Amino acid sequence: MTRNVAACPRVAVLCRGQDVDRADGVRRRKIDSADEQGGTVRHGFGHTSQVSSSDSDNPVAGLSELEVALLALLSIRPMTGYEILRHHARALEPWWETPRTQIYPKLRELQRRGLIEHEYVVQEGKPNKRLYSIGPAGSEALASWLGSTINVPEMRHHMMMRLFLGNLLPIEETSRLLIGYRDRMAARAESFRQAKERFSRSLSGPYRASVFFELLSLDHLIAMTDLEVAGTDKALAALRRFGSDGALASGEQASELLDAIRDVS
Repeated sequence: MTRNVAACPRVAVLCRGQDVDRADGVRRRKIDSADEQGGTVRHGFGHTSQVSSSDSDNPVAGLSELEVALLALLSIRPMTGYEILRHHARALEPWWETPRTQIYPKLRELQRRGLIEHEYVVQEGKPNKRLYSIGPAGSEALASWLGSTINVPEMRHHMMMRLFLGNLLPIEETSRLLIGYRDRMAARAESFRQAKERFSRSLSGPYRASVFFELLSLDHLIAMTDLEVAGTDKALAALRRFGSDGALASGEQASELLDAIRDVS
């Protein structure tokens, strides 16, 4: 199917600019050799799992993290492959990690399973582009996933591993690493706040319901990031007390070490 399109609708947070899918064909050719029948899916906090080909044969089988991300974006509006990549990086990547290199193969797989559709858009003076949209079966699968129990986040927390193995480094070195982590997380929280301020302007537009929930998720992300900053500050305070008192080196009683942790909590 082809059609002439002058412009695509600008929807809430995800439509901050009109993207032209000039790189779509190039990107697609680069990954045509990727496996479409199954593969490794990276979970939000670094874990991985295998997507079996048997799931791919069932249009409404349990969705992988990448499939959820693609259907979620296409539920907002039809998008080209380039737009999906761009909006995934903007809106989802901070809290929903998925293998971006598998996006085009997964789009083809979702289409084969009947979960999404596509049409070619003829543009005057521009390269034609492929526009993807969610289909009825895709909406059904996404609704089923949305209605399922919310899982506890799977974690691979590098800062906590440094704390867990803190006895293997000098306190000064551990403190230096924690300060760097805290500062990066504080900067990350600030960037999220700036994004929230920008996106909030769309609440007065025609897609206010979608924007409201996108902002709600962003607000929760800000709270999580602030917690990382506060928690790291508490750990640093405990390390400063250990360093000044020489508690670890002197073999101080366990109860006194626990008091140091309680004092900064």
